[in-house]
Amino acid sequence: MNIKRLELGFFKVNCYILSLENVNIIIDPGADFDIIKNSIEENHTKPDFILNTHGHYDHIGAVRDIVSSYKIPFYIHEFEEPIITDPYKNISSFLGENELSLKTYDLIKNGDYEFFDDLGIDIINVPGHTPGSIVIKTGRSLFTGDLLFKGAIGRTDLPGGDPEEIKRSLERIKKMDKRSIIYPGHGEVTNLEYELKSNYYLGNHFLKEDS
Repeated sequence: MNIKRLELGFFKVNCYILSLENVNIIIDPGADFDIIKNSIEENHTKPDFILNTHGHYDHIGAVRDIVSSYKIPFYIHEFEEPIITDPYKNISSFLGENELSLKTYDLIKNGDYEFFDDLGIDIINVPGHTPGSIVIKTGRSLFTGDLLFKGAIGRTDLPGGDPEEIKRSLERIKKMDKRSIIYPGHGEVTNLEYELKSNYYLGNHFLKEDS
């Protein structure tokens, strides 16, 4: 397995180019198509598909260019369809950017993950930041999107956010292998053992509050 991290756009989203034994995946191409393209060409790896952790603008900004250039599918959880098609919900209309509404996508049906299972990828629905947020798990690598960052978690005050749901999702993450490497949607790569010790939002004092 090989993982290339690219920090893209104004919001410094982490886009990952994940190369497994038989497949090359782009995770969360949020901006800067030219940077993504150059990285692909430098590594001589043609992507097979895009797989997104969720549908906010800063994570989908380069999707159309990649789909158009490489003629590959774009996969996202079915609960994110209202977000990727609505500039208000994907917050592109808030940011003074061109309003973004995606028209070409393949929906991952909730619970029907056989295609990804066959590739050695676990899809875990983790609502809270958005209803269709997912963690992408392969081996001990967890691509957590905007659920979990180093020392922090994702917001719940944007359209589709739910503070109680994100607590339940974090409880699921807490039970995973402590040796797991966390590849977040923003910020530094970390690991679950470190976050369990130091991240306030994984402590019982937060997770049990008002629940």
